[in-house]
Amino acid sequence: MKKIVMFLMAIAMIGIISCNNTSKQNESMDKNSAEKETVVPKKDKKTIVCRVLVKEGQEIAFIDVAQKLVDATRQEAGNISYNLYQSPFDPQSFIFYEEYKDDDAFNFHANSEHFKAFAAAIPDMLAADLNIEQF
Repeated sequence: MKKIVMFLMAIAMIGIISCNNTSKQNESMDKNSAEKETVVPKKDKKTIVCRVLVKEGQEIAFIDVAQKLVDATRQEAGNISYNLYQSPFDPQSFIFYEEYKDDDAFNFHANSEHFKAFAAAIPDMLAADLNIEQF
């Protein structure tokens, strides 16, 4: 009887070890497959955050020029949202938060006449380069 119990325990241990190795092999295969396959997420939407720092005394002039851009951009077919925010802690600090349905809509915006007019109007107002992040 003692030999049978020992034999069954040995079989159980072999089964446990085998299951663990199979699990590790599957994890390894999954990692290797993931490394080999480059998954590119579908980019249905493009989000832009543009940080702007204007010179002291240029806040009102900047808002006037930026508001024209905001109003025109919101009329673009591919625009989802386009907002300008001024920091309540630093009145010279602004952000544009922009959402477009896709890259084509963003490219349309970047090449629009109202964007070009805005870009031409602001250089003397800026205290620093624009900080533009794309998501």
